[in-house]
Amino acid sequence: MEQKQKNIWMTALIYFVLFAAYNLIVFMIFTNFNSVFWISYGFMLAAFLLHIGCVFLICKNVSVKAIFFGIPLFSFSIYFVGAEFFSSIVMMIFKDRASVKAAILIQALLLCVFIIVAAVSIMTRDTVQHVDNKIKENIHFIKGMNIDVEMLIQRSTNPDVVESLKKLSETIKYSDPITNPIVAVQEQMIMQSMAELKNTFDSGDMAQVKALCATIETLFIERNKKLMIAK
Repeated sequence: MEQKQKNIWMTALIYFVLFAAYNLIVFMIFTNFNSVFWISYGFMLAAFLLHIGCVFLICKNVSVKAIFFGIPLFSFSIYFVGAEFFSSIVMMIFKDRASVKAAILIQALLLCVFIIVAAVSIMTRDTVQHVDNKIKENIHFIKGMNIDVEMLIQRSTNPDVVESLKKLSETIKYSDPITNPIVAVQEQMIMQSMAELKNTFDSGDMAQVKALCATIETLFIERNKKLMIAK
């Protein structure tokens, strides 16, 4: 945590120095500030703040990158700041000749393009993150069931039951972790049968345990086939 806070403060210092350097250069070079100058300065300030906002949004979740057509949002925001810096400097140089409408139009278009790209990238990132979380949940669900079966294997002294449980364990282990609403019925039946399997094993009815292993295995095979068809 201390290292993370240190990195945040160092990053903030870097951005502060960059912003201070920009202001120093601009206000040392240019004089006779008019509307075009202040409009350009305002757009550059907005671009800088938006870039910092993108960095914050990306850093909140480093496991999934926000990407637009293969370009990371962080890189795209740097390109935007660079384009805005160039535009604002050009407008400031020709501030006495450039019109206010031209200064607003050119830089507003750049801003609009970046906002749209940023919004699409963040939505894409959130969608990918949601899918990734669902996959992790399903993997944990599958692993949890397999652990339950392996625990029964360790407790069993009946060779036939052990063989049935091992066969079921292999089926669970290699099942597709991705789920789909079309297999909701099978998954519900699997969970009910797994609970029944553990209770039946504890009661000592090994013949019924073998039958339940076969039933659960069939349900998993049916589930996996439906998922394969749905892809």
